[in-house]
Amino acid sequence: MKKLLLLAVILSSLASYSQIEFIETTKTEIVGKIEYVYLEKIGDKAYNFYYKNINDPIHEYVHFSFKNLDNDVEKLHQIIMRGFEENPRDPYKIKANGEVVWLKYSKEEGVVLLQIQQYVSRDPDIMTVSKLLTYEDVNKLFKK
Repeated sequence: MKKLLLLAVILSSLASYSQIEFIETTKTEIVGKIEYVYLEKIGDKAYNFYYKNINDPIHEYVHFSFKNLDNDVEKLHQIIMRGFEENPRDPYKIKANGEVVWLKYSKEEGVVLLQIQQYVSRDPDIMTVSKLLTYEDVNKLFKK
């Protein structure tokens, strides 16, 4: 009986080890990073744009994602750069992965600045806000 119990314990321990599998992950690469904001490439076709929410006391990271199907990374960069040139009164609105993202421009001491804003789906009453970004900051993010 003792041998049977010992055999059962050994077999059950071997079975628990055999349940571990290696899961392949998608390669990620940081395209560009500045303080509290970065652009991440996921595999070959997707991107995440992360920023810390300065409205939150713990400054959690918020992001929006998009696929680079029709050179969308370059299009996003061009849209953002156009805002620095035009300094629009109303924010640009873009839709990324089902989320509406506002690109709000303001002028302080003669310098045009960008702030990214969005309502996150898990808490739709709270607007998340990035730090103010300069023209140079955006070019660093996109490696331009």
